[in-house]
Amino acid sequence: MNATSQAITPKLASKIAHLAFLFRSEFSGSTVDLSPWLTDEETQSQLDPHSIDMSFYLPKHLGVLACQCVLIQVHFSENLLLPTSQLRTVHACGYMFTEQQWQFSTENWTFVGLATPKIEHQVQFKNLINRIFELFKHPNQVNTSE
Repeated sequence: MNATSQAITPKLASKIAHLAFLFRSEFSGSTVDLSPWLTDEETQSQLDPHSIDMSFYLPKHLGVLACQCVLIQVHFSENLLLPTSQLRTVHACGYMFTEQQWQFSTENWTFVGLATPKIEHQVQFKNLINRIFELFKHPNQVNTSE
């Protein structure tokens, strides 16, 4: 679900903003789109209502992730407003224009695809994902000191 749709409390809005900050600090020059999905009924019916989805556009000259756009989906166990909600998995896909270059999931912590990032950039990306897990350890609490 679009990150903008999940920013329903000040705490969640703060964490979503910090997630964008973490990515941009790790991959400088990137820009964020907090609403990567169309808002039509058909598209919305296919989205996970318990996820925070956003995309990042990387400058062409950066080239660190072997793509120009990264879609990140942070999946939670249940509604983010419930105190028992926990971060379950993070999925990411790298795109060059409309063609998917790679996929990443915390289910197996590996990159697969046509063109995966270099090992040092995979490590950098995985470190970012670990920071996302730390940020959302308790989704309803604000802790952006990382």
